[in-house]
Amino acid sequence: MIMQSLAGAWEFRQVKSEEWLPASVPGGVHTDLLALGRIPDPFLGDNEKRVQWVAESDWTYRRVFTCPMDLIARDKIFLVCDGLDTLATVILNGQELGSTNNMFRHYEWEVGTLLNSSSDNELIVKITSPVKYTAEKHAIRPLAGVTQAIPGSPHLRKAPCQFGWDWGPQLPPIGIWKDIRLESFSTARLSNVHLQQQHDSGNVTVAARLDFERWEEKSLSAVVKIKTPDDKVLETESPVPWHSLMSGP
Repeated sequence: MIMQSLAGAWEFRQVKSEEWLPASVPGGVHTDLLALGRIPDPFLGDNEKRVQWVAESDWTYRRVFTCPMDLIARDKIFLVCDGLDTLATVILNGQELGSTNNMFRHYEWEVGTLLNSSSDNELIVKITSPVKYTAEKHAIRPLAGVTQAIPGSPHLRKAPCQFGWDWGPQLPPIGIWKDIRLESFSTARLSNVHLQQQHDSGNVTVAARLDFERWEEKSLSAVVKIKTPDDKVLETESPVPWHSLMSGP
């Protein structure tokens, strides 16, 4: 696997604004605006009320990047988003990849055919206001929540305390709050690893279930190494059955 991180310096702006501002990813609109001196510290005095407009607005994040040739040359390339907060639409080089509605989920899209190898690539993440969304849903079907919170938060898969709590302010974050990157593979990749232990009279048996995706008909084997408490390394290797690899095109 070859990975290219897309974290770091981005740009962002409020929808309908023409001014792009510097942003940090992972991060959020509130922290970026605070770093730029565009909003007061929301945890001081009654500043919480002065920044309510942030979560009531729609925002756009943008990153322009180039791809190394060794990444582009791989069979499959995926854009991987570990955390988008929350109602986001992801666009790469003018092509909409998809939309998200859950800040806790991991999202990924295959993007190999969309990437430019000889010029810049533009990644855009458009994020809709969670407050407007939950207000519209709550007007149709009211759902009880915390009395100190912005109404409607149960309609969205987003941390409830962000909408307000007895100990917390009403400041729902908006942004890319976890890592975002490109991952490229040739031949196959591990899609899931599940380990189980069985203990019997001091003996331990470890079973490993490995799920694969495969794009070439090549013989593959899986190697599992276990380091014991006394620093011994136990190793086993098994061929991977063809039928276990037949997910993916």
